[in-house]
Amino acid sequence: MKNLNIPVGISDFEKIQKNGYYYIDKSTLISTLLQTESTEVTLITRPRRFGKTLAMSMLASFFDIRKDSRPFFEKLDIGQYTGICEKWLNQWPTIFFTFKDTDGLNFQDAYGMLETMFSFLFQQYDFLLDSERVTEYDKITFQKIVSRSASLAEIKTSLLLLTKVLCTH
Repeated sequence: MKNLNIPVGISDFEKIQKNGYYYIDKSTLISTLLQTESTEVTLITRPRRFGKTLAMSMLASFFDIRKDSRPFFEKLDIGQYTGICEKWLNQWPTIFFTFKDTDGLNFQDAYGMLETMFSFLFQQYDFLLDSERVTEYDKITFQKIVSRSASLAEIKTSLLLLTKVLCTH
C-alpha cells in the first residue's frame, strides 16, 4: 500500500505541488470560471475546512504574472485546455489575500492583525513605488499602509488602491 503524504493544515497550492503532497485535482475550477463569461463576480462559499483557501491559492498561482507556474499545471486537468493555458496562465496581475489568519480577542487586536496582513501584502508589490505611472499621492498612501501608519479609511480602501495602482502600472 502506498503511503500518502497528506498536507494537513497546508493551504498553499505551490507548496503542495513542490513537496509532492497528496492532492485532489480541482484545477477544472479554472476552466469553469473562465468559461462563465457573463459573471462579473464569483462568490465561492463552502463550509469551514472545505478547501477555499487552497482553491484561491491555486487560482492565484495560475494567473499571477510574476510567476512561472506552468510545471504545476501541466499534469493537472487544466493542462489539457491548451487554449486557456496559453491565454491565461501567468498573464495577469494577481492579488491573493486571505482573512484566514486574521483574528483577535477584541476589535483592536483583530484590526492590528489586519493592518499587519495588509502591510505584508503591499510589501509584495513594492516595485509599484518605482512606477512612473503611479501618482505621488497613491505612493504616499501605499507607503503608509506598508508602514502601518494608514488611517482607518485608507485601510478600508487599501485593496481598491492596490488594484487601481496595479492597473495604472
